[in-house]
Amino acid sequence: MGSLAPALVPTWCRVCESACGLLAEVRGGEVVRLSPDPGHPVSHGYACTKGLKFNERLRGEGRLATPLLRDTRGGQLRRASWDEALDRVGPALRRLRHEHGSEALGLYLGNAVIHNFGAVVGTTAFARSLGIRKSYSALTLDNAPQFVVAEAVFGDATTTFTADYAHSDCIVLFGTDPLASQPSQAQSNPDGVRQLLRAKDRLVVVDPRASATARHASLHLPVRSGTDRFLLAYLVREATRVPRPGLVQRVTVSAPDVAAIAAAVEAFSAERVSAVVGLDVATLSALADRVRSADRPLFWSGLGILLGPDATLGWWLTLCLQALTGGLDRPGGWVRPGSAVDLSRLLRLAGMRGSDPGNRSRVGGYPAVLGTHAAATMADDVLTDGPDRMRGLVVFGGNPLRSCPDTPKVREALSRLDLLVAVDAYHNDTTALADVVLPAATWLERWDSTLHMASQKPAPHLQVGGAVVPPVGEARPDWDVCVALSRGARRPLFGSWLAHPLARALGPSGLARLAVLAASGLSWSALAAAPRGLLATRKYAQEALSVSLAPVAYVAALGQLEAATPGLVAVTAGRPVDRINTWRGRAAPRPATLHPADAARLAPDGVLRLAGRDGRCHSVLVESSPGVRAGVVILPYGTPVATLEDPGWVAANALLGAAPLDAFTGQPVSNGCVLALAD
Repeated sequence: MGSLAPALVPTWCRVCESACGLLAEVRGGEVVRLSPDPGHPVSHGYACTKGLKFNERLRGEGRLATPLLRDTRGGQLRRASWDEALDRVGPALRRLRHEHGSEALGLYLGNAVIHNFGAVVGTTAFARSLGIRKSYSALTLDNAPQFVVAEAVFGDATTTFTADYAHSDCIVLFGTDPLASQPSQAQSNPDGVRQLLRAKDRLVVVDPRASATARHASLHLPVRSGTDRFLLAYLVREATRVPRPGLVQRVTVSAPDVAAIAAAVEAFSAERVSAVVGLDVATLSALADRVRSADRPLFWSGLGILLGPDATLGWWLTLCLQALTGGLDRPGGWVRPGSAVDLSRLLRLAGMRGSDPGNRSRVGGYPAVLGTHAAATMADDVLTDGPDRMRGLVVFGGNPLRSCPDTPKVREALSRLDLLVAVDAYHNDTTALADVVLPAATWLERWDSTLHMASQKPAPHLQVGGAVVPPVGEARPDWDVCVALSRGARRPLFGSWLAHPLARALGPSGLARLAVLAASGLSWSALAAAPRGLLATRKYAQEALSVSLAPVAYVAALGQLEAATPGLVAVTAGRPVDRINTWRGRAAPRPATLHPADAARLAPDGVLRLAGRDGRCHSVLVESSPGVRAGVVILPYGTPVATLEDPGWVAANALLGAAPLDAFTGQPVSNGCVLALAD
């Protein structure tokens, strides 16, 4: 008797904001292949390799299929039942809350949570059940400035745009490599790769390394790492000097705002900026002329700026440049497509702000961003004595030991906790330290919705869908884990005994249905019956933008910009296309990369000796490439850096400190950090 024919199940990728449509080929209860879905109304048959290979990770090495716990601190993790694991966690949470108050408890939400509707509402329900205020997230490690700037300029943190590469006649990208990794970064553009491949003659890339996108561009400007904001300030200065009265856009920038910005950037002359960024004056002037001659210029910044010094100012300057050249909410520039859901209303109902000065981190006093504290301050909270220091932490879908800066300090902090619980689909560095590990379902194994990401799409699209295959072993969806943890702690979901039974009965799909009814014009029954989702005819955020382009704090901070001190500077923005950030455990170590002249001078034997944050010398293996600017070392993000020492690798963040942090968000700096050479 032959095997059953495979079924093709429409679903979507949950690795980034683009949520590209996929077809899952299911045979015998397993996903044997994922392919782009040509029938998806937004991605139209495009998907990058990260989503297409995810089925290989369902049952691969490191997959968690059963709860694990330690009988004693420092002992080995062993298999346990869910009841046994929850019987350990619940009383421990109750005890910490009773003895030290809710300030003793914290959450860390990794990138795997952000694209998981059940986890978003579940962790919110769990946090409020125990009164947990210390919620940290991976968002505050790389994307916080985009939401904070949106709120400061537009009054709404959910205001997002799509870069319209297709209709721009001059595209300038700062520190982003969309041809090597999907162009998302808090916006989605599934067709962005194809558009950029057709835009070679119109494309300029500003990057200290010859990335895949830089090699494709008509012009590559290899600036010094961590200096992009100076180049942006110079281009803003030039834009204020040559107004564009003939351009029509849907956004009006007030004359006082333009005057305030012009005064603030006047000091960023070509001569001053040339000395900082490492490009000659003639090159800067030619770039400014190229921008001026364009009818529809487009500027976009990626992780090169968002992980660099003064990230909030860098993103704001990018926005200023786009607005002052007439390309804000205009074809060929930044386009605001509208959302199928009124997310702004939902955030208000949830009491959440882009930047919340009333909810600050215990250490550093940084305002929470979208309800989460600066993750770079989490270790300091644990290690700074006081009655309100954090003593218990639950990690959902993240790997803070690898993701947060200053790995040795984070390891010390996690080891000092009275209770560390990790909820994850895979073993990683953090689960290896946890007292209790709870197995989570992946995005192919649970119900989900794009509702909470609806404003970040190039079309007003919304999608819901069930599990493609059952969870592996005893893995459970994050929502179910949050319900179980609240029950174990004997606390009601959302902190309300009235809301508790309703929330449990509804689950994530029922809560999504309520949200759609409250903040969308779509029919829930039609949406639930559409395997590829629906495009909404009623769009939100289509009215003319209200713009305050010159927030006083940002304008004042421009005068405080300082260039980095000389030295060997790190670049960590490169994210290998075959890796999904730090979701999984240890990948094969990769060497760091130096310019050939630096390699000959600093690592003649192929080894670069760096002083780590742990006080040790790390002998980092290097390769050389003429595509790297001199004075720069490329440290791969999310992938171990190969060394000579046992165990043969080191996390890049072990070589980077947690200071300085971005003044407005508490986000750490990794691009542009000067590394210490070992004696």
